[in-house]
Amino acid sequence: MKIVSIEKLKKEYISVEGSYGGNQRWLRKDADKANTLSDYGCGLISANDVLLHLSDKSNNTSKEKYIAAIREMNRRYFHVLPFLGVSGIMLSFYMRIYFFMHRKHFDKRYKVRWGVLPKKQLNCIKEMIENDIPVILSIGPGLIRGRKKELPLYSLKQFTVPDTNKTSPNKYSDDTNNLINDNISCKANDITNDNINSKVKHLINDNTSSKAKHLINDNTSSKTNDITNDNISGKTNDITNDNINNGTNDRISDNIEFTQVNSVKDHYVNITGVIECEGSNYTPMLEISSWGKKYYINYNEYRDFVKRHDNYLFSNILYIHP
Repeated sequence: MKIVSIEKLKKEYISVEGSYGGNQRWLRKDADKANTLSDYGCGLISANDVLLHLSDKSNNTSKEKYIAAIREMNRRYFHVLPFLGVSGIMLSFYMRIYFFMHRKHFDKRYKVRWGVLPKKQLNCIKEMIENDIPVILSIGPGLIRGRKKELPLYSLKQFTVPDTNKTSPNKYSDDTNNLINDNISCKANDITNDNINSKVKHLINDNTSSKAKHLINDNTSSKTNDITNDNISGKTNDITNDNINNGTNDRISDNIEFTQVNSVKDHYVNITGVIECEGSNYTPMLEISSWGKKYYINYNEYRDFVKRHDNYLFSNILYIHP
């Protein structure tokens, strides 16, 4: 499967002692409403992570502080109901209240609504990611209990989605070209100066100025070409192969593979990126945060899941925009 494009959040996503987002299971041993929050608090976790990402607070925190914040959010704003959790409509209502009450902590005024039309959903997701807003996604089947069908969750094999904390994710080719050009110009200038200072001066002393000029041109053009070719092949290969798994975003692998590792239903997750690939089995893959880990959802499978087992009133996104 070959990658066509990647959309990623610009700011680093929230990390709790190395996790990828929050995890409601951390509240299982909590004394206050432990079962309700740990079993039905996924909407609260998703909302809290979005608000942390958009606020002026740090995205890295301890588990103790995170759990304390979740309890406070549940007490004051997002009321999780036993056996029901938080509906999408109530989630949007709570978010509006929070944005208004804490508007000084946000650099923009955000509008919130629950749900978009199915044909506009993917574009709205991309728009929010482009605006550096994590997307809360609901996975049904809503109020219909007892259905056993679950939506597959995937891991990414032989590929790690780059961190966009330093560079925009859509500028891999620009980064490569800049690196190549920098090396070309620096190395070429060094060689030109070295040859002028050593060989040219030596030849001038021997009264062979014409040969010196010839050597300057030969050395500059040949060495520069060598550097150009070496850096294009060497640096590009280094970027492609060495930086896939080290958290940088200079280059990505063309070949990726998704493997199912889990499945889910009746759950909220946060979308943090969109990967689009080409091929006969083309489908957008949604990068998500759930239970403190990074997973991927096949967007076509999600739409089919909603059509067969739920509806877009319950399985949809929380659309947030400035």
